[in-house]
Amino acid sequence: MAPAEMEQRLSQVRSSTERLIKALYALDWPDGVLRGPTLLPGWSRAHVLAHLAGNADGIWRVVDGAGRDESAVMYPGGDPVRDAEIEVGAGLDAGALLTRVRDSADRLDQAWAELPDAGWDVQGITRTGRSTVRQLVASRWREVEIHWVDLAVGYGPANWPAAFVAPLLPSLVDPQRLGPRLPAGTAVEVEATDSGSRWAAGSGQPVPVRGPSWALAAWLIGRTGAVADVIVEPPPLTAWLP
Repeated sequence: MAPAEMEQRLSQVRSSTERLIKALYALDWPDGVLRGPTLLPGWSRAHVLAHLAGNADGIWRVVDGAGRDESAVMYPGGDPVRDAEIEVGAGLDAGALLTRVRDSADRLDQAWAELPDAGWDVQGITRTGRSTVRQLVASRWREVEIHWVDLAVGYGPANWPAAFVAPLLPSLVDPQRLGPRLPAGTAVEVEATDSGSRWAAGSGQPVPVRGPSWALAAWLIGRTGAVADVIVEPPPLTAWLP
């Protein structure tokens, strides 16, 4: 059983995953839709679905290793193998891909449920460094909610649960993280119009960026196109590294 402090987060991830899978199975997936473009340049919807399944498999490897007090590698073979597996997955038909997404998520959820208490602080090796199992729960939630938007199938940032956006936005507007992502000589004054919260980052003539929390979060993670009608011409940012 998961520690008490993780139960709520696991419930949130489980809820988002169940909603995603239900929505995917409710859609029609002719080949043109499956191979159609997404918000991620160069990736079709099939690529995004394959990545979602592969991400669940990767986190499962870490959780499985943690159950044995081992530091497992999320993607053995690194990015070349990971990317090749996504390409293979993207070649599957819709039925097989949806089954991959569902089954990989179910296996990960079961692994979390069976993990001993000591396993939650075991570190695994991810693409960006080391992360504990408890940190990967939040990471998986981001993967599900953000890539659901990337699929461009009617689910947008405005649909994100408030509980998802609330902890994400402050981390994104932290001046130490946001400042280096701004163009040289640019500062921003960010205001969440739904909460009244304000932040400042960068140096130079400040540019106001205002919008609801969910729209600001979408801009900050590089999904500006999804909120172009809400936040008008915000400053460009370098890539977000979760």
